Amino acid sequence: MTLSDDRIYQLHAAVCRAMGHPARMKVLDLLRDGEECVCRLAPQVGVSESNLSQLLAALRRAGLVQTRREGHSVYYRVRDKRIFRAIDYMRAFLAGQLAAADSLALQLQTSR
Repeated sequence: MTLSDDRIYQLHAAVCRAMGHPARMKVLDLLRDGEECVCRLAPQVGVSESNLSQLLAALRRAGLVQTRREGHSVYYRVRDKRIFRAIDYMRAFLAGQLAAADSLALQLQTSR
């Protein structure tokens, strides 16, 4: 696959869209330690099970999570743990952005 292959850009955008919601990012963080049941994820995310199902469906469509059914319970797990490296790199970048913004704000306050 080369950079001229638009499929990679389309997939990248789809994954970023799926991750582009704070609750979905929280779900992914909660799945870092392994699979979890919807019934236990919902209270941790702070949403109803039906809302969580919608959030998880977006992650599943993007290929980020997969499911396993056991009786009436549905368990989710991350399909490929490499996504956590991408999340961690982005968070490091964002922490740098926040630190720079905080530094600028402090400079502006002290110059008054």
